Amino acid sequence: MYMEHGGGRGGRIVRRVAGAVVVAAVVAGLVSGCSSDGSDGFGDSGDSGASEMEGAWQENYCRELGSWQRARNSATEEGAESDAVPDGDAVVSAARQLPSAAYEGAGDDGSMLDVTVMAVRGDTNAEGEAVAYCSAAGFETLTR
Repeated sequence: MYMEHGGGRGGRIVRRVAGAVVVAAVVAGLVSGCSSDGSDGFGDSGDSGASEMEGAWQENYCRELGSWQRARNSATEEGAESDAVPDGDAVVSAARQLPSAAYEGAGDDGSMLDVTVMAVRGDTNAEGEAVAYCSAAGFETLTR
């Protein structure tokens, strides 16, 4: 009986924690692979570590966006009450982690954080921009 009534919110918390653990593991793996002097071990210095980190944050953002979209669509299809529609906190948190260079896709001096907040508040144009951002980053299959 308890799981029937309290499982929805607990499930979201478990998904958020699991997502954070995966992101932490990816970040830890990327950071441990970077050398401290900025070289790649072959005499070349570059920002491949930075681009790998950016890619990891972009993937996380797009994964969270897609997760939110699926949960929202599922709640809407089932005719759920407005409090059953996911709040989008996880995708907004993921948008906060995006590096500043990733904000260029927002256009009009906006940021992906701004776009994301508008999207989770119901702005379908902003949601389209967020999906287009993920598409341009190569993570179109993670979104709806």
